[in-house]
Amino acid sequence: MKAAVKRQNFDVTPEQDAEIAWLREALGASSAKDALLRAVRIAGVLAREVGNGRALLVRGADDVSERLVIPELERPGVPLWRYLVEREHPWQRQPAFKGRRLLASTVWRDMLVNRQTLEQAADEWGLPPDAVTEAVRWCEANRALLEMEAAEEARRLATARAPSPARAE
Repeated sequence: MKAAVKRQNFDVTPEQDAEIAWLREALGASSAKDALLRAVRIAGVLAREVGNGRALLVRGADDVSERLVIPELERPGVPLWRYLVEREHPWQRQPAFKGRRLLASTVWRDMLVNRQTLEQAADEWGLPPDAVTEAVRWCEANRALLEMEAAEEARRLATARAPSPARAE
């Protein structure tokens, strides 16, 4: 049985045509159709990951990671998380529980170290089990970010403890 084929036909401006040509070259696609379909698949993967609460990170030449925000993938007014919120911090990007200064990673790591179930961790921290589940999902999806933040914290602590040349005398 032959698969149904639907013809797509739409007009593009010269600027849009140039964008499609650039995309074709950037993706190494054999045709504009192939480039557009690849871009759709890529956007689908990114949208699914953002929709699951994952953050997109980019790392610069200075080895510092930043959250990549693609406005077309963000859903304004729809929070990604029910129990977790972003918090103000100079360099950490991990969330905390709403109304508390408790980091998601603190609960997650405590669960792992103490081999606790979700229910045990929820009871210990005074959180709903769904909140702990959400923290676990966030932490497991953002392990690379947590590792980078832990390394940065260790570096900052080592720098703070190092004796200054004036004190060493």
